[in-house]
Amino acid sequence: MNHVWTLAGLTIKEAVRRRVFFASMLVALIFVLFAVLPLHIGRGTEGVELDAAREFSAKTLAWMGCGVIKFFGSVLAVTLAAGAITAEVDRGVLSIVAPKPLPRAAIYLGKWIGLLALLAVSVALWSVLLVGAIYIHTHLFYPRIFLGILATFLFPLLFATLTLCFSSFATHALSAGLALIAAGVALAEDTLNFLSIMLNAPVLKSLSTLVGYIVPLGKMNHWITRGLGDAGNDLSARNPLGAQAVHTSTGDMAYILFYIAAALAIGLFIFQKRDL
Repeated sequence: MNHVWTLAGLTIKEAVRRRVFFASMLVALIFVLFAVLPLHIGRGTEGVELDAAREFSAKTLAWMGCGVIKFFGSVLAVTLAAGAITAEVDRGVLSIVAPKPLPRAAIYLGKWIGLLALLAVSVALWSVLLVGAIYIHTHLFYPRIFLGILATFLFPLLFATLTLCFSSFATHALSAGLALIAAGVALAEDTLNFLSIMLNAPVLKSLSTLVGYIVPLGKMNHWITRGLGDAGNDLSARNPLGAQAVHTSTGDMAYILFYIAAALAIGLFIFQKRDL
C-alpha cells in the first residue's frame, strides 16, 4: 500500500511541475469575480419579502455554482487523466519504474488516487469560494449546498476514472476524445426522451433509458438536484418546467458507483497486460 501512496505523491508532484494548478486558480478567479459582482437582491416592503428574496437567490446561485463546478471539474479531470499513462509510456518513464519490485496495480491505483486528490482540492477550493460568494450577496448560509457539491464531485470522479481507463490503451488525444464522446452520448439521453414524448415513440424512450446506463451523467445530475433540495428543479426533458425533481433512488447511486468501479477495474486490467 505504501507504493500506492508514493505513486500518488509523484502524480501530484508531476501535476505541480506542469503548472496544472494554474487552471484551478483561473476557475477560482471566476468565483472571486462572481463574489464582487454588483448583484442586487430584490427588496420588498416587508422583512418577510426580503428574506424570501434572499433565500430564493441563495438557492439559485447554489444551483448555478454547482453547474460551474461540475463543468470545470470534468474538464480538469479529462485534462489530467488523458496523458497520465500514455504520456509517461511515450517518455519511457514507466518502462523504468515497472521492472522494479513495484506491482503495476500500485502504479495505476497511485495515479488514480493522485488525480482524485488534485481534483478534490480544486473542487474544495471552488466550493469555499462559492459559499462565500453566496453569503456576500445574500447574507445567508445555505447548508444544503454541501450535499449538492458532494454529488457534483461524482462528475470529475467519473471522468477521471473513465479517461484514465482510456489512457491505458489509447494516445493522449484519443483518450480525451473518447471521454468527450462519452459526454456527448450522455447528452443524448434527454434529447431522446424529449423526442419520445413529442413523437409518441416508445422506442426512443427505451433508447433514452439505455443511454442513461451507458454513461450515467443524467442520474448524477438528478442526485445534484436532490442534494440541493428545491434549489432549482431538475430542468430536463424528463421533467416538466416547474415540476418537482425527478425521483432518485439508492439503486441509481449504486449503479453510478459500480460504473466507476468497473471503469477502474477495466483500466487496471488493460494496463497490466499492455507493453511498456
